[in-house]
Amino acid sequence: MVIKSFEIDYKGKKETVEYETELNFGETEAIINNSIDLSDVNKPKLKLANYRKLLVLKALRKAPFPFKNEMQINGVSNKVIQRVLEEITKDFPLVDFLGDWMMSFMGSQEENESLSEPTPSVQSSSDGQNEKQMSTEPSSSNDS
Repeated sequence: MVIKSFEIDYKGKKETVEYETELNFGETEAIINNSIDLSDVNKPKLKLANYRKLLVLKALRKAPFPFKNEMQINGVSNKVIQRVLEEITKDFPLVDFLGDWMMSFMGSQEENESLSEPTPSVQSSSDGQNEKQMSTEPSSSNDS
């Protein structure tokens, strides 16, 4: 796992923030589990606020403000947290979490497509199969 860092303005000073660029399986599952409502599987609902808070809680490793629980990050200036999220979401875009969830929920696209592909059929005539061959090259005559 790699730690990235960036600077933010916090209480009038430049401060360093560090975060993990890769979460473990349990952390990823916790984010997915708490960010997607499957009470109606036909209409899943994304809980964006949960996703953002959990991302900060799971990925952040060093900050000039307290960040060990939701109550602590709720007390931090929105401007500061927005700046932190701007950096963290570069490595954890929402689409990646949704993609993981959709893959598990619906299976891979290739598997679904191969199950639903029609089988081509060829009708035979009494003379056997007929194919029309077309030439794509222009014909030219060289009469010399």
